[in-house]
Amino acid sequence: MAPEIQRIHASSPLPSFVSALEKDGCAIVTGFTTEEALERARLEVQPFLDVEQKGSTVGALNGGTRTCTRLIGRSKTVREEWFSTQVAKPLTLPHPKDLVTHFLTLRTKNYYNTTPSTSTCPPLLSIAITMDTRPNTPAQALHRDDKNQHARHTASATYTPGRDILLGLFVPGCDTVRENGATRVVPGSHLWGDEQPSFVCPTTGESRVVDAELKKGEAFLMLGSLYHGAGEFSLAEGNRMVHIMFCCTGNLRAEEITYLTYEKEEVRGWSDVVKERLGWRMSEPNLGWVDLKSPEFLLE
Repeated sequence: MAPEIQRIHASSPLPSFVSALEKDGCAIVTGFTTEEALERARLEVQPFLDVEQKGSTVGALNGGTRTCTRLIGRSKTVREEWFSTQVAKPLTLPHPKDLVTHFLTLRTKNYYNTTPSTSTCPPLLSIAITMDTRPNTPAQALHRDDKNQHARHTASATYTPGRDILLGLFVPGCDTVRENGATRVVPGSHLWGDEQPSFVCPTTGESRVVDAELKKGEAFLMLGSLYHGAGEFSLAEGNRMVHIMFCCTGNLRAEEITYLTYEKEEVRGWSDVVKERLGWRMSEPNLGWVDLKSPEFLLE
């Protein structure tokens, strides 16, 4: 039997979501948002989608996809109604607000001489972007999003805490079906190792790939270790708008972040190696970009 994606209402208890994500690496959230909120978000991002975008060096996007980067600053609806309220709140509030905290908060015990000390590292936003896919956009190759952080995986029959470094939320602005490029996912692949994957069940010969088809107002949750990829937009007209937010573990940053205080005029005169060490060059495959480009252009 082909795998299925669990559908869970937004009012369900937290363990329902945790169980689904641990088992399958993904889940569909029904009753997530309203058509009014989706329309507000569309109006907020549309001016940025209408601007022709040039010079993208990020390989994750295929031709035919318009984007709105810097999404948290450009859409109040995304920021205040979905990211702040639905994704990033602490464990003291009802879910699904606390799923990011549950999966991505790090707690470690260290010693100062013989005195124990426990430290907590909360999650960070990794990316927030609207993708608007148009006709003639081909399917993405199946991949893991945590490839950008060079995450390594060990095959396991069960999920263990701390296994993932990314958790993503997808909020489509329309019904998403196979024909308009619904995301293809491989439930359970978050438990695979780093060997070459097989997307066909060895015992039944059935495909392990499932279309994450959603109704307007639903959302999709996914761990960063899950194999997935946008589907082909095979319709002759229309578009598929999806607002995407990923959080990462909070340790994926430098200890000292003085680069936030440097003026661009000052940095321009520094050597290339210094600029690279400060994050002014994107790393492979797709990490550290601004507006889908390596950030050197900001120094021009």
